[in-house]
Amino acid sequence: MVSTWLGTFMILLPFIGALLLLLVFKWKADSTGFAMWVVIVVFAIVYFKTDVGVVFLASIAGFIKSYPIALMVCTSIFMITYMQKTGALQRITVAFKTLGGEGKEPFQIMFINIGLGCFLVSIGATPVTMLPPIMIALGYSSLAAVALPAIGYDPLTTFALLAIPAVIFQSVMSGLFNFDPIFPTLAESGFIFSLFMPVVTTGISFGMMFIAGGRKMLFRKDSMLFAAVGGITAGGTAILVNGLAKLLEMDGLVPLTGLFAGLFTCGSMLLLAKIMKLKIFDRGNLTEEDMKIEKSMPLWKAFMPWIILVVLCGITNFVPQIYDFLFTKLAMNIQIAGSKPIALRVFWNAWFWVILSTLLSMPFLGVKNKLKDTFSTWAKRSIRPVFAAAIFFSVASVLNWSGATGEIGSDGFWVVATENNIISVLSDASATIFGKYYPFIVPFIGLLGGFVSGSETSAIAMFTKYQFDTGTTLGLSNNAIVVLGASNGIGGGLASVLSPAKIQNATAVIDKQGIEGEVIKKTAPIALLMVVAVSVITLCWANEYSVGLWIAVIAIAIGSVATLILAYIGIVRLVRKRKSKKEKVEEVDK
Repeated sequence: MVSTWLGTFMILLPFIGALLLLLVFKWKADSTGFAMWVVIVVFAIVYFKTDVGVVFLASIAGFIKSYPIALMVCTSIFMITYMQKTGALQRITVAFKTLGGEGKEPFQIMFINIGLGCFLVSIGATPVTMLPPIMIALGYSSLAAVALPAIGYDPLTTFALLAIPAVIFQSVMSGLFNFDPIFPTLAESGFIFSLFMPVVTTGISFGMMFIAGGRKMLFRKDSMLFAAVGGITAGGTAILVNGLAKLLEMDGLVPLTGLFAGLFTCGSMLLLAKIMKLKIFDRGNLTEEDMKIEKSMPLWKAFMPWIILVVLCGITNFVPQIYDFLFTKLAMNIQIAGSKPIALRVFWNAWFWVILSTLLSMPFLGVKNKLKDTFSTWAKRSIRPVFAAAIFFSVASVLNWSGATGEIGSDGFWVVATENNIISVLSDASATIFGKYYPFIVPFIGLLGGFVSGSETSAIAMFTKYQFDTGTTLGLSNNAIVVLGASNGIGGGLASVLSPAKIQNATAVIDKQGIEGEVIKKTAPIALLMVVAVSVITLCWANEYSVGLWIAVIAIAIGSVATLILAYIGIVRLVRKRKSKKEKVEEVDK
């Protein structure tokens, strides 16, 4: 039997090592993930007494299970590369540059980074590489141009890539419950995720104003108005879409959450700008080169791959008969040895529609002298991100099947010695240390997983069973256990803005490598504040506190955070004052 405390220490070592590799040695996510996998495989076999064959077959099963997110990354990179090579992406970028004029920063910040950011990431585009050049063209500093797009889409990463993270979460969580009928459905889990959204989207919206212009920008009336309206619209749309999905039992609505949230937020920002009589479009930012690009292609043609994708995804998810046929009847389940079955759903998953949309757009955008260059660039760009997306699923699979003896049980799955299972050991230790306060730390666990892997989906794959087991050990209700899993996922999503790989991508496109540390220093406090907010909600919700206890816990949290902020400000001012006195003394001595 594995020792709970020694086992916990050994489990944490690979994650601590991964943090060191990322922060100190500047490793990429894919190589860090591979190193983690090697260490965890060794620990699983040597210390946790896992059958060697199980470890490697589980790794293969995890790799295959990652394919919805891995192929979505792969195909979305292909789509964006093709759009770039045909000039469509440049034409869209020029159109974005005309948004707003001088003095309209709050409108620009919210429209571009929350509205467009959520829309773009929902269909597989990458805001951290597309939006920084636009922000530079609009006159923002390099730091703001990187930080704002990186944090803007953070709240809704659960619904990114046509909600692949939410789909993976539902698949893992429902498999753990193994109820008939299925619990939670995609609509039920999506609704729980969405209830966290308004707090996070609104908090990040205000944080973006601070990043752009400090306290002066934050406390401007128009800043506060745009941030409040934009944040509530984005979060409220998530609740509306997923609430309807749950009410109508239409799981197909969930993948369209980010799309609707982005479009509705853009719409609300345009309406608010119109009410405030702001100039919405301004061509003053365009250069001669921009004007040449503008004349080269009509905007509708440039948007064609995305238009086709939105239409196809709308048809496959809005029409119940089509959704049921593609999602359920064509599930295409496969099973690797004693692992859980993997539903391929080739003709429902978003990657299939991304590649089909790209192919259907080719008659409009052209292929002559473009495909060879597209494939060449795509091959260079896609290998490492795709491997990074997949390897962390292998890590998760080894974690979940550790302690397996190699025997196949009556249910068709590997028999696992619970006392030797990594997740069970972690669960027991967590329940013992934190008890009923454990829900408070769940988003921080997700934050760790998201930071190490660079992906909310990977954090979901690695830690959902951990949350399930711990919630079960603590005797929480089924709904509360789903809340723990969702909270873990949101924590993983909020790590996006701290991910060195994503920040490096953003700095590279504006040739400002080296400012990554400044960006993370600026965005980390906002991300951490949002994680604390999610932690408070999770604690109250999972423990099913009364209204009075909710109010008390929130008041204590606000008071504690305010005290820490004031203490920090006081210390900073004291240090500055002493430094100023020292400089004056040195001047007198001279």
